[in-house]
Amino acid sequence: MRFAPVFAIERRAEVAAFQALLGERYVARQPTSSRSPAAGLGPTPQAPGGESETIWRFEHPEGDWAVSLSSTSLALEAVRYMDFDDFAAELSRIVQGLHEAFEPRHEVRLGLRYVNRIEDERLAKRGIGFFLHEELASPVGGELGSDLIGSLAELRFREQDGTLAIRHGLVEPTHYLLDFDRFGAGEREFAPASVVERTRSFHALIERLFAWSLSPRYLKELKQGSR
Repeated sequence: MRFAPVFAIERRAEVAAFQALLGERYVARQPTSSRSPAAGLGPTPQAPGGESETIWRFEHPEGDWAVSLSSTSLALEAVRYMDFDDFAAELSRIVQGLHEAFEPRHEVRLGLRYVNRIEDERLAKRGIGFFLHEELASPVGGELGSDLIGSLAELRFREQDGTLAIRHGLVEPTHYLLDFDRFGAGEREFAPASVVERTRSFHALIERLFAWSLSPRYLKELKQGSR
């Protein structure tokens, strides 16, 4: 999530209040500085227009969760969780903490991204057509892809209030990338409940798309937990 600049977040003493709200679930890491242009994909906060800003990072001791905070952005990353309600509850807690500590006035961008990897030796033997929906796999999933050793494609679709981006491809002989990013830009009043509600709607779309992107036989296999 990006928001209108809150310059107090550049000060260590001010960030201590946010750290206290995170509680013992997160451990502070050494802050870093970013001068990178803002990215269209990905959760990592980056300074717009090449301006420098401090990135404050907090991580769960077991590595399952990470929070990155800057004067213009907040990111929550998760490696593993039970279900989306679990993620939404943690997001709500983090965004509410930001609201209580710094009271940002306006949100300017919100996004949700899932980076999935199919890691299966059968990719090299049976090809991607065994794993993917035929429309997504075409043309490299058919006769043209019989000896495929690598691919990468990006698709962007216009949504009513933003964009849906899909990046997918064979990044290694036995690893296939499925990267879904739903985001929207536009200034609106900062409201923690609205952030969580819209993130839920982003998740619902991505979840349906992920299920569609897999072949029926591979999706059935995953549901049965056979691999």
